[in-house]
Amino acid sequence: MRLGRALTAAVAVTALAGCGGDDEPAGDQTTAPPAALDVALDAQLGAGAPTGPEYPPGTSGLVADYTVTNNADVAVLVVQRRPADITPEVDVPLPDTDESSWVYADDAGQILVTKEVFATTGGDTGTAYRAPAVRLEPGETVTGRAFTLTPLRRIAPDAGTFEVPGPSTLPDDATSWSFCVQVAPDPGESGEPTMADHTPDRRLVCSTPADLPPDALGAGS
Repeated sequence: MRLGRALTAAVAVTALAGCGGDDEPAGDQTTAPPAALDVALDAQLGAGAPTGPEYPPGTSGLVADYTVTNNADVAVLVVQRRPADITPEVDVPLPDTDESSWVYADDAGQILVTKEVFATTGGDTGTAYRAPAVRLEPGETVTGRAFTLTPLRRIAPDAGTFEVPGPSTLPDDATSWSFCVQVAPDPGESGEPTMADHTPDRRLVCSTPADLPPDALGAGS
């Protein structure tokens, strides 16, 4: 695991994972109490190179080596990579690998490198958008890696279809970044695990911010 210029960041999230849907129970109908979702992210943030042959030699960028631990009593889904089918075209190739990530800024101006599936605008579009995910049973862990090329480009899906937080461009004065991964209680769908735009109780678990390396921001942001 590459740890060059790395910052170790650990964060645990405990939240209520309620039943799916927005409808309130009618009459005297009762529902099962929500389960506490306790998921821990340990991330090492730094500068480095991608793994594998998809990028040309000498490619460098931001790297997050991370471990997600399911401390809850229920199985959880963890997004594995950026969905290739909704990845936009930018001025550089964006290979589809397990390290593929979104890049955008939050409302406070911090750069976020994430693995997630975004909610759609305007409600149900009739299409289920999904991101590859892994399923963690209680007590299990998964390790992963995120990479994004520098100078940074904003990499986000179509704003007319998806709700992407923050400004439409990366701020020129950004000084820090975090890695975030989306988790949710496993809804028990059959087949290979995926996180869908309709999966209930999705949330981001984010690392402690790290300083951006010099010259991380540039043209194309």
